[in-house]
Amino acid sequence: MQYALPLLVALLLTLQKVAQKRYHTHCASGALLFSSLISFCAMAAFLTVTAVTGEWTWHPSFLLPALGFGLFHAMGTLFTILAIQSGSLARTTLVTSYSLLVPAAAGLFILREPVKGSMAAGGCLLVASLWLTHHRKAEAGQPAVTLKWALCAALGFTGSGLCSAVQKLAPHFVSVPLNQNLFMTVALSISAVALLTASLAVGETERGDTLRHGAPLALICGLCNAGVNLLVLYLNARISASIMFPAISAGQIVLVCLYAHFICRERYTLQQWAGFAAGVLSLIFLNL
Repeated sequence: MQYALPLLVALLLTLQKVAQKRYHTHCASGALLFSSLISFCAMAAFLTVTAVTGEWTWHPSFLLPALGFGLFHAMGTLFTILAIQSGSLARTTLVTSYSLLVPAAAGLFILREPVKGSMAAGGCLLVASLWLTHHRKAEAGQPAVTLKWALCAALGFTGSGLCSAVQKLAPHFVSVPLNQNLFMTVALSISAVALLTASLAVGETERGDTLRHGAPLALICGLCNAGVNLLVLYLNARISASIMFPAISAGQIVLVCLYAHFICRERYTLQQWAGFAAGVLSLIFLNL
């Protein structure tokens, strides 16, 4: 049963991307407020879990990693939404899926984890995947690869990757065992407040439309986000990372590509489909 849970995580990640894409069909602005609502809903879910478990242990050493996680989570959420709004859902998912390279690099260079030969093959497949999916100009039915999309996708990748890196490193650099549920509650609160403050500071308009159309979708995204984190924390102690993370990332790419092709009507050449397949294989090799 536990080996089916990574596929459930992939499904929850796909539902997040679908909800974020649906938001763009209703609202052309309000990304900061919408991102804040997502973080708030995810925080509420973790607060509920903390209340149920009764684990309220907090230590001052948790605060710095919680701050880092919260700010990077805000960055990853916001710019992934902006990338989905300005370009291809499938391409955005492929790029942001590679964010697992950031915690992997943190493990290699900070935790001194061993280097594996399969990483070289994974790196070559990654380069091939990006070249195959992005080197041609958009054709009929394909969203164009614009500078705005590339910048947003890169920042979404960076934020998501650094967020995961903080989550990976935090237990090694706090002086007491990390209370994961309360840690996530505080971190997501920081993310929600930072995004709401930014929304007010830049004077986002049409807040009523954002709340009316975005609140239900933010609830879906937030609950899925919380579900993903809870399941990953559960699986960390039960399934090898070399099985779990490739299954999650590859499953998400496959599901999102199918949704983008059949529902969003994004059209891709055979070469680009080969690029998506190379992306799935690269994620597997990078985690062997």
